[in-house]
Amino acid sequence: GLARDAIRLIQEARKNSGLDVADRIAVRWESTDPEVSSALTAHAGLIADEVLATDYAAGSADATYGSAFTDEPLSLTFRLRKA
Repeated sequence: GLARDAIRLIQEARKNSGLDVADRIAVRWESTDPEVSSALTAHAGLIADEVLATDYAAGSADATYGSAFTDEPLSLTFRLRKA
């Protein structure tokens, strides 16, 4: 369930960033919730496949990534950019 929530959030962020649904992206994410972090790590392949991420990893993003998207219920912050 947590992985599906993350997929939905990333897809919404892609749309809000003006990226096309077919664009390959790079994603960096951080969560203060250990359960969320564990789920996003365990399901990294599924999430990356679903959102067309060629680069999906935990950690902070550098200046080439766009604005941060935050979801308070998941304690999740992520950034994305076109790959």
